[in-house]
Amino acid sequence: MERYWINGVPGRLVDIDDRGLTYGDGLFETIAIRCSVARFLDLHLDRLYAGAARLKLPAPERDSLRAQLSAAAAGIDEGVMKLILTRGPGPRGYVPLQHQQPTVAWGLERCRAQRWTPIRVRWCETIAGRNPVTAGLKTLCRLEQVLARAEWQDELIAEGFMCDEQGQLVGGTACNIFIVSGGRLLTPSVTHAGISGVMRRVILQQAQGAGIESYEGPVTKMALLDADEVFVSNALIGIRPVGQLGERQWNPGPVTCKLAAKLVDLGVGECAGRC
Repeated sequence: MERYWINGVPGRLVDIDDRGLTYGDGLFETIAIRCSVARFLDLHLDRLYAGAARLKLPAPERDSLRAQLSAAAAGIDEGVMKLILTRGPGPRGYVPLQHQQPTVAWGLERCRAQRWTPIRVRWCETIAGRNPVTAGLKTLCRLEQVLARAEWQDELIAEGFMCDEQGQLVGGTACNIFIVSGGRLLTPSVTHAGISGVMRRVILQQAQGAGIESYEGPVTKMALLDADEVFVSNALIGIRPVGQLGERQWNPGPVTCKLAAKLVDLGVGECAGRC
């Protein structure tokens, strides 16, 4: 990252005893910056503070943090912000202190937005674990995704799809997955595994407003391969249509294109492509 802040102070060093480092005891958000604005910042903060409440993490005052993050994004035309909240430094052992001082860190990087184009994906061998306690949360424990992403080096493959031990689709290494069958939109539930993505939330809201039937539930490999349309989403890309998985190929369909247009209206310019 080009710029870093630790607890509101410029810097890039954290305590070696920070529980985010020693135990992955924390949460993070990856936020797109477009035209000096942290996109969907309030939705990211909604998820961060909801996650902190579930994990009983101490958290900073929201309005103050929001103001600091907004100020940090100023002057950056296109970039990404990574926000990290940990339980803070503490003694060895799993038991957290009752009155813990959290660590709040963020960093900024200038990078060009990825533009709309169909992508090629693959199946991952690494299994995504099921745990309802942390399901949906974007915790610092991303080792499964690291191992899954290490499975391929082919630059033509943009993403890998992960399943749980029951063979149900969970998500990509860095994205949520949507399929369209018979005009109905379906995305894997995050009740037992996966990430409740901010862009996923926006897409489901837009689908409802557009009168598109949408569901959250189990998705099998066969259901995905039989789907009429497949696309992925995350905070940095908006929607990206899947063009190929193994021998199976798709073209961007009407539901994908309609939702992409809805996102463009919300300022997600990455979705302004050809359908």
